[in-house]
Amino acid sequence: MTMPAGVPAEVLSQWSSAEERLYPVIMTRPDLYQRAVELVRKVADELDSCRDLAALVEAWPGAADIVYRASSLALMPLAELDVNLVAGAGFSMRYRELAGPAARAERLARLAAAAEAGDTWVLVSETGSLGSAGMVPWVRLEMHVPTGTGLSQTVEADPETGAAQFRLEVVRLNAATGDRRGPEDEVAAEESFDDRAEWVAAVEARRGQIESGST
Repeated sequence: MTMPAGVPAEVLSQWSSAEERLYPVIMTRPDLYQRAVELVRKVADELDSCRDLAALVEAWPGAADIVYRASSLALMPLAELDVNLVAGAGFSMRYRELAGPAARAERLARLAAAAEAGDTWVLVSETGSLGSAGMVPWVRLEMHVPTGTGLSQTVEADPETGAAQFRLEVVRLNAATGDRRGPEDEVAAEESFDDRAEWVAAVEARRGQIESGST
């Protein structure tokens, strides 16, 4: 994704690095993982007053105070959590929310180009990090251009056990925008796996079914 103007590369790198470092550190503690996820969301909510990327960058020097305030208001202790990592992850989450319009414009252009070129598949969106188990939740959504059928792949940590969990979902998308249609239009397919190899095989099987029109 092209980085929207107004965010220094080094600042964006700090945010994404903090997010990528936070979750693996606590993977052996599911309870700590769950608290971190919730607290990062609270920090992002505290940043709701930042209505554009410039304001978000301006707020960054006071990130620690924002984390402490979010922790206090939510009655969620910071014990055993790195304040700087929680701050960076919260800012990263809010960044993605604010960068949404730019991301959407890029997505629309990508879908239009794929349709014009007659491509079979096109990347709709990809968030998170597909690294070792327990890193930032990773979600990749692809669309079968001829039919508008979406194939979503997710890797995240089980909040109870901390183990990696793999999911795939087949959904109906608006072929022009990549947006999901209403529940009545969704293709019935959602599966979860504990084994990575089984998940990969299932993804490829679903891909073949979509291409053959047998979903």
